[in-house]
Amino acid sequence: MRWLLMVLATVFVQVAAAETKIAVVDMERALFLSDAAKSSYQQFQNDNKRDVDQLKSLEADLISIREKREKDGAVMSTDEMNKLQSEFEEKGKEYQFYQRKLQQLDQKWKRDFFQSKLPDLEKLLKAIIDEGGYDVVYQAGAVVYANPDLDLTKLLLERLNAK
Repeated sequence: MRWLLMVLATVFVQVAAAETKIAVVDMERALFLSDAAKSSYQQFQNDNKRDVDQLKSLEADLISIREKREKDGAVMSTDEMNKLQSEFEEKGKEYQFYQRKLQQLDQKWKRDFFQSKLPDLEKLLKAIIDEGGYDVVYQAGAVVYANPDLDLTKLLLERLNAK
């Protein structure tokens, strides 16, 4: 009897699942691939151009110092090597400072942009869900595998860009 109940329960679960319309969406990916995000990120880069240029300059300096040390290290005096090492460490610290600063600014931009666009994003997604008659929509990151036909991300991106 218990075995029969388990079989029936399994059949009912499968029937219920067959009637449930499921989809997945990566809201963050759709948003950050949108034209609005690209435009906003371009503005972010323009606003922080000085720091980005400084970071690139420091990177070039570090490479140059390393190459000089590798090329001329054998013929350099101890004082010259120490001076070069000191300069390398100083530029390295400055590089890390700018890298960390830009990384924090980038994270803040992403967080602020996402929060500012979230209400519109949710409205568009809700419209897609209603139009498609979906019962369950999972965040793509929470799903191990989903058939690409179930992914609403591309449709959401198209709606974002059409807006």
